[in-house]
Amino acid sequence: MLETIQNPGQLKNLTLDQKQALAREIRDRIIQTTLKNGGHLSSNLGAVELTIALHSVLSAPEDKLLFDVGHQCYAHKLLTGRCERFDTLRRFQGLSGFTRPSESVYDTVASGHASDSISLALGFAKARDIKKENYNVAAVLGDGALTGGMCYEALNDAGQSKTRMLIVLNDNEMSISKNVGSMSRHLTHMRQSGAYRGFKQFLRKAINRLPKGGNRMERFFSRVKDSLKALLVSDMFFDSLDIEYLGPIDGHDISEMEKVFRTALTYDRPVVVHVVTRKGKGYAPAEENPSKYHGVSPAGEIASGVSCASVVGKWLIEKAETDERVAGVSAAMLSGTGLEEFSKRFPERCFDVGIAEEHAAAMAAGLALSGLRPFVALYSTFMQRAYDQIGMDVCLNRAPVTLLIDRSGLNGADGETHQGVFDTALLKSLPNLTVCAPSNTGELRAMLEAALERNAPFAIKYPKTLPEGEAGEGDVTRWKYVIKGGKVCVISYGRMVSVALKAAEMLKEKGLAVSVLNARTLNDTIGGENGRILREASEEYGLLAVLEDSAACGGLGESVSGAVGGALCLGVPDRFIPAGSIDEQLKYCALDAGSVCERVLQEARARGIDR
Repeated sequence: MLETIQNPGQLKNLTLDQKQALAREIRDRIIQTTLKNGGHLSSNLGAVELTIALHSVLSAPEDKLLFDVGHQCYAHKLLTGRCERFDTLRRFQGLSGFTRPSESVYDTVASGHASDSISLALGFAKARDIKKENYNVAAVLGDGALTGGMCYEALNDAGQSKTRMLIVLNDNEMSISKNVGSMSRHLTHMRQSGAYRGFKQFLRKAINRLPKGGNRMERFFSRVKDSLKALLVSDMFFDSLDIEYLGPIDGHDISEMEKVFRTALTYDRPVVVHVVTRKGKGYAPAEENPSKYHGVSPAGEIASGVSCASVVGKWLIEKAETDERVAGVSAAMLSGTGLEEFSKRFPERCFDVGIAEEHAAAMAAGLALSGLRPFVALYSTFMQRAYDQIGMDVCLNRAPVTLLIDRSGLNGADGETHQGVFDTALLKSLPNLTVCAPSNTGELRAMLEAALERNAPFAIKYPKTLPEGEAGEGDVTRWKYVIKGGKVCVISYGRMVSVALKAAEMLKEKGLAVSVLNARTLNDTIGGENGRILREASEEYGLLAVLEDSAACGGLGESVSGAVGGALCLGVPDRFIPAGSIDEQLKYCALDAGSVCERVLQEARARGIDR
């Protein structure tokens, strides 16, 4: 049946039995493709019936459907004309693992980060009202998104403006499943009924008219008011925001969801519909361990190098055993950043703040200024959210916080929203902050040691894996030649040092000798020891080329050119980089060893350097 669905409007003509059969086909296709290509498995399996129900009620693309993060949009893609191309999911020049308007008119916005869907949806709804149009706007977000502060800013605004919109809370927390059943269904029908809504409005007005008098009477009526609300208006949180609440309902019961969604769309104010789903539904391994199968790697993929998260996690445990100041902070990424075992060993010194990177950075500043040494582990792409707090709360206060910037540089199949290519430009502009990038695991360990020793803000940025290696003697924050010779010097850092060395071998075969200089600290190009090394290099070499898998705009190349002039800047071009393998992305950006060889050779010859 799935191959016959070209647009979601066709769902309106299907029977419930056909929709349930379609859900099974969609689930099978998601499992087959994701296990082969990699991607978000558990979250998508849990949202299949929910997506079918929404599209059966809404009339997309006239109605606007937004998915928070977008990592649960695979069923949506299969129902909106992309079934034939679904095998290209997360492949180079294939379908994105998130929503992308460039792919389909049914994708309202480009997504990839959490907690912004209500704000975006509210913007669409307000624009609709200003333009006197009449379409529905629905945002789908997971319960994890509610750990992000933006959700509450948006809910507060939606409630006070009474803007008509639908907010679907996809709750896949297992402990809530006990609330799904006949009683909760009965309560949901009560909440939908006109009589209940009328009584609720009457109750709200009546409570507000209760008399106020002396202190004793005022306290009494305050307790009466609170008790009545607790007894009869169980959705006090949303009610206090002037937002209607329906639920919880079974997120795998298509018929029930359709009824509730249709009711919700009749309200003239924002409505939250709370659905409870099972993450990983339909695939036993994912149901038993939804966290493990939240994101899976492509079949047959073998990671090259050593996991940086593993190195960081082991080092932190080792240090915390002897140094009671060491603490770990994460924003809902304990496992991905290597802090999971640390959290088990030292639960009182490990803080998972949820999807709240801004809070993580600011709280870490408070920890540091109180005498602790917090290590804040964030993915590069999510670190961007905390830029203000890193600048104002950490750097301005000179708080000894260490930022562990994981997944720095190009990041593969997650595509545009997950590339860690902006961290160099963002971080190296901040005063009082030392920004380092290791080229191997030995340098990573040495930089962690340096961060702990210094009583100042420190940042270490690294990719998912690095080759095993040694840091060597001396200060690991100082620039260091890896190979030396000739009239051309390639300055690089992080994992791109390996690419520079490969390019140097190619250039040597073409008769051009090249030095490779490992720039292990990124914001010390004018003063200090690294500035001196750079000035000497500019005098010794006829060509300096700076190679980095960070944005060329604002990157180290620009700093080098600003300091000594005339450098060849080889960085990520001024565009968002699509999904693909890291090798494909390097080639796309002309940053693979072969492309670097040709670009350096061409520039050297243009400057009269032939050996």
